[in-house]
Amino acid sequence: MLPKESFEAIEFVGIDHSESAIQEAGSRFNTPNMHFYSHDINDLDALKLGTFDLIISIGTLQSPGINYKPFLMELVQNHLNREGAIILGFPNSRWIDGEMLYGAKMRNYRESDLSLLLGDIDYAKRYLQQKKFSVRISGKEYIFLTAVSR
Repeated sequence: MLPKESFEAIEFVGIDHSESAIQEAGSRFNTPNMHFYSHDINDLDALKLGTFDLIISIGTLQSPGINYKPFLMELVQNHLNREGAIILGFPNSRWIDGEMLYGAKMRNYRESDLSLLLGDIDYAKRYLQQKKFSVRISGKEYIFLTAVSR
């Protein structure tokens, strides 16, 4: 989609806790400008990655091992360039017995409940707006929050 020179000028970084996912990514995208790390994202500072123009996180921030609010603040403050953008994907569906069900599943509840999902999205929206980002929310199976520096 990009001219070769433009593509090669972009540095891509992928981080996942799964070693097999990182190995697969490395075998599919084996170019000098792509770097993949099997690492705990709760300790991003250990990788000494610096800051980025664009951060994309799909379905990661709601993982059980992530302390969502402090992690989001650290991600924005320490790893996103001031003129950058961030895309966050929040899962709004899951497959059970071949059927797609919408909404977040809460522990100890039979039905889905959107309150946790909406609370996380609302927090990210308000936080990013305070940091002078223009925020847009869209999606269906995943709710995407896209924030661009004003």
